[in-house]
Amino acid sequence: MKKMIIRSLALVAMMTLASSQVSAQGFLKKLAKVAATASSNSNSNSAASAASALTGSESNDSVKALKWDQVPKYEPVVIDVTNEDGTPALNEDGSPQKKVLFQDQFGNYRSTEAVQAQNKAIDKYITRIIAKVGGGAALGALAGGLLSGKGTGALVGAAAGVAAGLLLSKNDIKNAKALKKSLKEQKEMIKKYDENFTADGTKKDANADLANVEGLNLKKESVSMSAEAYKNIVSSEEFSGAGWDIDALIADNNG
Repeated sequence: MKKMIIRSLALVAMMTLASSQVSAQGFLKKLAKVAATASSNSNSNSAASAASALTGSESNDSVKALKWDQVPKYEPVVIDVTNEDGTPALNEDGSPQKKVLFQDQFGNYRSTEAVQAQNKAIDKYITRIIAKVGGGAALGALAGGLLSGKGTGALVGAAAGVAAGLLLSKNDIKNAKALKKSLKEQKEMIKKYDENFTADGTKKDANADLANVEGLNLKKESVSMSAEAYKNIVSSEEFSGAGWDIDALIADNNG
């Protein structure tokens, strides 16, 4: 029985170690602990205990939730540039001067480089959340099922696997998956943006119709902004993303 459990768990380990970034040595120690439990117990409490041991409930490598309502989401916004007296600023050909910049739901403007850097850091973190929860659930379910010999044991093991070492809820994993989808969509928008606009939001093709820029879905509502205010934004450290840190988005242990 003990050998069968180790073989089965080792198989799942090969599929899980890469995504969850657990060390091989540490995982083998956990396998030994699970096998020891299996050799002397077969109830659901033992299943939960073994699954917790396997997935790292005693580890400090916990993945915390993000402050989901504070994660920035960017969309391209059309800016109508004005003179100080509020009249439209004009291009050399006499057309109204318009810019397109990425803005988050809190009103912050960022360069595409800054958006890409932020989104890359956020994506990396939520990938850890999904991998940690997914890996824990799979291994916990297997440990629980083998130890109990019943379907209920597998369910207990899965619950233990998800909970082990984590401070996450069902909504957290749901939010993580939804955010990952959103980040993918933003990545595609940035690609289209870079094809059509310069770093400061100026159209590469002066004759292009903003309403027909494929892949951007620009809002009909534009933002009016003075040329001075616009200049201050694109030259600011905030626009370049300086000082931004993902740690500010990570919930603390009591959050």
